[in-house]
Amino acid sequence: MSEQAAADLDPQKGSEEKLELLEKGNRVKAIAENGNNKNQEGPVKFTDTLAPDPANGNGCVKTGADVGNSEVEYIESENLDDLEDVEAALKGLLSGLDSKDWVLLCETLNNVRRLSIFHKEAMINLLKDVITLSVKSLKNPRSAVCKTALMTASDLFSAYNDQLIDFLDPLLVQLLLKASQDKKFVCEAAERALAAMTTSISPSLLLPKLQPYLKNRNPRIRAKASMCFSRSVPHMGLEGIKAYGIDNLIQVAASQLSDQLPESREAARTLLLELQAVYEKSQGSTASTVSDPPELDSWEHFCQSKLSPMNAQAVLRLLPSPPPGKKSSSSLWI
Repeated sequence: MSEQAAADLDPQKGSEEKLELLEKGNRVKAIAENGNNKNQEGPVKFTDTLAPDPANGNGCVKTGADVGNSEVEYIESENLDDLEDVEAALKGLLSGLDSKDWVLLCETLNNVRRLSIFHKEAMINLLKDVITLSVKSLKNPRSAVCKTALMTASDLFSAYNDQLIDFLDPLLVQLLLKASQDKKFVCEAAERALAAMTTSISPSLLLPKLQPYLKNRNPRIRAKASMCFSRSVPHMGLEGIKAYGIDNLIQVAASQLSDQLPESREAARTLLLELQAVYEKSQGSTASTVSDPPELDSWEHFCQSKLSPMNAQAVLRLLPSPPPGKKSSSSLWI
């Protein structure tokens, strides 16, 4: 992991903390205004007022037509309309994503979403810069910008799949961070983006990116990475898992069984049961007329041969109890 990525994983301080109380007030206001319409179809509007401008010495909030009660719409992907002028949107894309006007920034992020859905080939040459500036938006202390950027990430994953792998590292750091924080509506949007990532990017490319975060010092980061890892592996299929190496995957999963958070442990259990089913299916498909003793081909023996005694014991405890009167070859470990 790069030094910059490691620095990003430290708890965020500074401007985000200073805006916390203001943003809570805004969210309460938004909920009150939209509460009666929560069951209606269409975009959700979020009313957000600008925080004090640091450049303004007296700390006063600016007033005028370009600030104040501006509205940002959280539009679900299926409700996004096509752009009227694609060329104009492309021309103003990077400047809009780098704008200090948060309303314009959110509008441009939504244009990125529209382009990825309706005109993805037109934006392909701008992907690197779009991802870089989207990451900058994810770090924005204003929650409306952050959530819109998270929704943008989901649509980018769905549109471009493996084409994002070379730009994934800084984006992945921020997604794991946002999914691990306490702001519920931001956390949920980040988890949806991570889910889109695991279904859109090939596991053989994604798993090496996720693996370093399984040992991160932040237990919430480890938990979110574990969940992504566990969800991604089944997309490999039998042959993909065999090619990647069941022994490598079982070692990764076994190391998470004793993790601090239950989310990590549950993700590891789910993955290990998946790997057990794949292993036993693989052994059945390669059985020969003259085979080794059955116990040498068993899941228990495989675990004991690939893991430390302590990890093997933890993994084999996941096995269902043998029928009465029948001894399991794992009885020494349980």
